[in-house]
Amino acid sequence: MGIVCEFYLVDDQFINGFSEDPQAYEYDFSENYTDPDGKFHNEGVSNFYTDKAWDIASFLIQENDTSQEKILSGLLGQPLEDIERLSYIKSFDVAKMNEIMSLISLQQITEAYNEEKMQDPYVYNAGWFTKESNWDYILDHVKTIFEAFKKAAEGNKGIIVSKG
Repeated sequence: MGIVCEFYLVDDQFINGFSEDPQAYEYDFSENYTDPDGKFHNEGVSNFYTDKAWDIASFLIQENDTSQEKILSGLLGQPLEDIERLSYIKSFDVAKMNEIMSLISLQQITEAYNEEKMQDPYVYNAGWFTKESNWDYILDHVKTIFEAFKKAAEGNKGIIVSKG
């Protein structure tokens, strides 16, 4: 078993509450978002699942960041205090990131693949999932991340990122 990464679309108000009182919101998040039977758990609509190549996909997307401030460096969010596996991105930043990501082609993703660059600092599962043997799997992760940010931006939503 390895680490997976999920992107949950939420209102900024929820992120603000989570930031102010993590313990109170953690239960609500678990019950309503991460639980497959939760009120807001809707795969491909309000939550987006990426499996074990998520870090490789994130790296490839970040390698194509054309923004002057390198906004895609925050692709996996800012940590929620006291909750190690969760981070967040507010709707304003989601919209800016989506704007940059919408300009990235899958050809550019392919050209950004550099296994050597993924070794230092280490990108999770680099070398295990490779361009030669798992490219479609990696591209599916890239597409899922693109879709999560697109849907969030369209709905003026922020994102809570859960790794675990």
